[in-house]
Amino acid sequence: MNYLCIKNFAVYSIRLVLFFLICSIMPAFAGCIQDTGPSGLMKDYRDSIILNNGVVSVTLTKYDANIISYKYKGIQMLIDGYYSMDGKATMMHLKHCVVTVASETTDLIDVSFKSTWQKAYRQQAVDIDVHYVMQKGKSGVYSYAVLTHPKTYPDVTFGEWRMVWKMDMDRFDHIMVDSIRNRILPSKADMEAAKKTSIPEAVKLTTGVMKDQYECKYSYSVEYHDVGTFGHASTKDKVGAWMVLGGYDYFNDGPTQADLNAGLAINIVHFGRDHYSGSGTTVAAGEDWSKIYGPFLLYVNSGANADAMWADAKKQVKTEKAAWPYAWIKNNAEYPAKAQRGIVSGTFAVHDPYKPKLTGAYAWVGLSSPGVHWEKDSRTYQYWIKADAKGNFTIPDVRPGTYDLHAFVTGAVDEYTQQGIVVNTGKITNAGLLTRNIIRDKGNLLWEIGIPDRKTSEFKFGDKYFEPFMWETYSRVLPNPLVYDADKGDWKDKLNYAHSNYYTPDSTFVSWPWNINFKLKAVPQAGFATLTFAIAGIHNSSLRVYINGESQPTGVYMAAPEVYGGNALVREGNHAKYSVYTLQVPVSKLHTGGNTITLSQGHAGSRDANVMYDYICMEMP
Repeated sequence: MNYLCIKNFAVYSIRLVLFFLICSIMPAFAGCIQDTGPSGLMKDYRDSIILNNGVVSVTLTKYDANIISYKYKGIQMLIDGYYSMDGKATMMHLKHCVVTVASETTDLIDVSFKSTWQKAYRQQAVDIDVHYVMQKGKSGVYSYAVLTHPKTYPDVTFGEWRMVWKMDMDRFDHIMVDSIRNRILPSKADMEAAKKTSIPEAVKLTTGVMKDQYECKYSYSVEYHDVGTFGHASTKDKVGAWMVLGGYDYFNDGPTQADLNAGLAINIVHFGRDHYSGSGTTVAAGEDWSKIYGPFLLYVNSGANADAMWADAKKQVKTEKAAWPYAWIKNNAEYPAKAQRGIVSGTFAVHDPYKPKLTGAYAWVGLSSPGVHWEKDSRTYQYWIKADAKGNFTIPDVRPGTYDLHAFVTGAVDEYTQQGIVVNTGKITNAGLLTRNIIRDKGNLLWEIGIPDRKTSEFKFGDKYFEPFMWETYSRVLPNPLVYDADKGDWKDKLNYAHSNYYTPDSTFVSWPWNINFKLKAVPQAGFATLTFAIAGIHNSSLRVYINGESQPTGVYMAAPEVYGGNALVREGNHAKYSVYTLQVPVSKLHTGGNTITLSQGHAGSRDANVMYDYICMEMP
């Protein structure tokens, strides 16, 4: 052995001894790196874990499963990342996690952070098992969580349940949610100089690119099923940070439920979408229950500009959907492999004698648990797909079981339901031709208002619904009372997207009656005319319908508790929960010639009271 080899061996030996000495006497300072396993993707320290695949490096704290560092191209993509449940006084963050490697191959590692419930930790009586998954070559890290409620636990109810990714707002200056929420954001200095408003979440900017505009987290609420990804870009560093969704079966309340997603330098996956009257999750004492949320991808990329990075993130959605369900989740009863799931296929058709061109094209078709309305279900899994142009649909990757099938399409009020759809492991269930026959036994269709699509964006100011304090804008433009002539059919210009109270120059809210005028050439001697109201949302209100100036309403609609609320107007939405109200109007109340239907929402003085009309029509015998 030559001198150089002896010298190198001696230096190496000294370094090795020093390393083990530090690990044994100063673990709090250095920590000991354990065996990284066959993937070579993980380094395990005393208080933290680092996952690194050469593309991204993610540092996780063992105690609470938080992400404290997320580096890509040498850039810090994160200030903080964490799971939390509920809000305000009952907000829960994970504590006392036990860390294990759930699975590992040469290409992937799945690390579990399990927090077992104890009353001293949190009031929500569920075990929470958060996973982070690193894959070689992937420009991001996956995450998912499993909630478990053993029958020995007390009852539990929780609403908000989310994963949060916070970023540096001076670095990530561009937000992308959809085509209308794609813009430069205010800076940290702009936010510090902004004025507070009467809505705690909203401020008015006094400087910067959004000077004299409002900034509010609710302005970006969206239906997850519609977008697939949302996030931020840094025009300075030319990097992007995105939530990318490959599967959607774990989300509550179906494809129409909107909620928070991206906001000012924050990305959120909200599993318990409880805003806009979303349902919470309740599990009784003595009941076994569990559910998996995710996986989803915390994706990072780079590009020439924000739109290029957003386009790449949307392309990644297609990649993740094609891989769903992910083969790398092993031996998890809540996440069966693709071969253990089934498929439901069929064709949805609509027959409406008054609208022969209406078909099942592009209808939402979904499966939900029997006996539970899909708009109010957070406990179980749902499966939704959009039919093609001919109404054909294939719902893939369904857990075996018995389901209710639902279908609804733009242009038709309400929905189709068929019970008893059985899904078997590895089998295709052919539901055949499902035809919704719309019964037209109420007479002639006199007039229609709106487009039945469960939203109000087609009405006046409906393209600005996501802006805070919209009542200040539309009340300056629209008259009180509001008058609409049904014979002209110009509801897009005359009727507002929300029937609220009227905001006056002295900052008070007064009643705002809406008068719908129409003419009749003749009136039957007996019978009833039918008014159908498809309601996109109703909050702190009752719909009252008056015919031709009567002092007492012919009908009053008090929405059922499960569809009431949501505060969609103040929370910058264009819908909350959907419902349908049918009112029979005695023809004795109508006249030959001119008639007026007056609509009132019965809570003057309130800024949040409103009814959002999806669609209104009148039929006459």
